[in-house]
Amino acid sequence: MWKMVKFILRALLPILPHFFLLISICLGINAPNALAENKPSKIISLSPSLTEILFAIGAAPQVIAVDSQSNFPRNVPRTRLSAYEPNLEAIASFKPDLVVLSYDISDAVKGLNLVGIDTLLLPTPKDFNEILKQILVLGESTGNIEKANKLIIDMQKKMRRLTAVREKRRTIKIYHEIDENYYSASSFSFIGSIYQMLNLTNIADNADKGGYGYPKLSPEYIISSNPDVIILPGKNSGYIGKIMKRPGWKHISAVRNKKFLRVEPDIASRWGPRVPEFANSIVGFLESN
Repeated sequence: MWKMVKFILRALLPILPHFFLLISICLGINAPNALAENKPSKIISLSPSLTEILFAIGAAPQVIAVDSQSNFPRNVPRTRLSAYEPNLEAIASFKPDLVVLSYDISDAVKGLNLVGIDTLLLPTPKDFNEILKQILVLGESTGNIEKANKLIIDMQKKMRRLTAVREKRRTIKIYHEIDENYYSASSFSFIGSIYQMLNLTNIADNADKGGYGYPKLSPEYIISSNPDVIILPGKNSGYIGKIMKRPGWKHISAVRNKKFLRVEPDIASRWGPRVPEFANSIVGFLESN
């Protein structure tokens, strides 16, 4: 009997976090660390992705400043603050009661805490479920749990619709080129996890043995992998022309058939409310080609 119980527990363990997340979403239950009694009113965001989430869950009136790279939505209070070179004195001058960030560069979290400023560090997620968890945490931490739950449900609904379309299609091989040095995004990244959800075979996966998420591929590896589609965030037609002239690349199926998908770089690189928009651009391209 006990062996059976242990077997069931082992089987359930991987899905328990998602189960509790779903329960909290459906019932609107706040987590213990919710800041309902001390709702922050002067938030600084040092992450473009977290900025988008904050505005999507209704925290806009609470946000007093965002970093220089945060450019969406258009009405964000953009400043010269840097997420990659945080100036603690400049941040403190705004007198924030909460700073949200994705990178703890130069011990920024410790430095801000020492001067009495609360911080919330939410690193780059690994997959779609981690994105949803971050939305939930931001909702709890800012007193916007109801709108956060609604956003999560809406994103899940959109992704279910898109994955349902792709389930009916054959899997195809894709190559996501971040830059001309052949860096890509494997399934160990949130970008790659979206490709996985859409029933796509990511050629970067076999090259990412360490699970880094963003492996550097070689031209030879890409050619031998022979992707059907090449996805290019933020690249123009001139960039595609250069790809077609690369030695040996004319033999790649995507190049031979001119299957290049250009996507808006911010949508393709930020985790948050626009992830379904990124997924929709991929499905739309595949369905029309």
